[in-house]
Amino acid sequence: MDIATLIGLAAAFLLIIITIVLGGSAGAFINIPSLLITVGGGFSAAMAGFPMGEYIGGLKAFLKALNPGLPDPIETIDFLVDIAKKARKEGILALESSIDEFYSRDPFLGNIMRMLIDGLDMEEINSNAEAAMAQIEQKLSTEAAVWETLGDLFPAFGMIGTLIGLIQMLQNLSDPAALGPGMAVAMITTLYGAILANVLCIPITKKLKYYKELNMTFKEAYLMTAEAIEKGANPNILKQKLGGLFGVELKEE
Repeated sequence: MDIATLIGLAAAFLLIIITIVLGGSAGAFINIPSLLITVGGGFSAAMAGFPMGEYIGGLKAFLKALNPGLPDPIETIDFLVDIAKKARKEGILALESSIDEFYSRDPFLGNIMRMLIDGLDMEEINSNAEAAMAQIEQKLSTEAAVWETLGDLFPAFGMIGTLIGLIQMLQNLSDPAALGPGMAVAMITTLYGAILANVLCIPITKKLKYYKELNMTFKEAYLMTAEAIEKGANPNILKQKLGGLFGVELKEE
């Protein structure tokens, strides 16, 4: 669980709610037509920009921002170095006994090790791995793009709602008493759009992009390990390279 995402989103919404309550009547900030145009319009227009499956997948990716399901980098480095040590000591075929563990950790890792154990040359393994990585990156990028699009559309529909409200208000200029409430309702849609974009969509987009990069770093680490095993490289050298890839300092053994 990514506690930072959960705390950050909850705190931002809570601070806004507290400010509204302390400033006066909270009911004045609730308007159903404004919610319909801002929220409904934003989600509907975003749907039009993606295939249905990718759009739904992007919405579900909200859960990945809360719980990305990625392993700890340092633990992963130790695991990969142990694999390299075993292969160097006992031979590549000795990794056959751990193939189920590779797949359970990450199917991408399992596929790479399967090809390595089966004796495919490194050039072919690299070619297959790069194609798989491109598909994974595209999927993760699309998930982030859905939320990025929502972050653009919510303020836009908030402004559309405001313009609709202003037009309706101008039609009632003959009634001065209605101008104040009408203006307030017109501005609420802009508020809704700004809150949804800045408190929800932009943070989720940034977190999904961050986890996409981290996810791809893990894939690069798996491929780097396979190359080191194939070449019979020193596991300690591999460990330092993996530490540099993840940006962590490791003690030499």
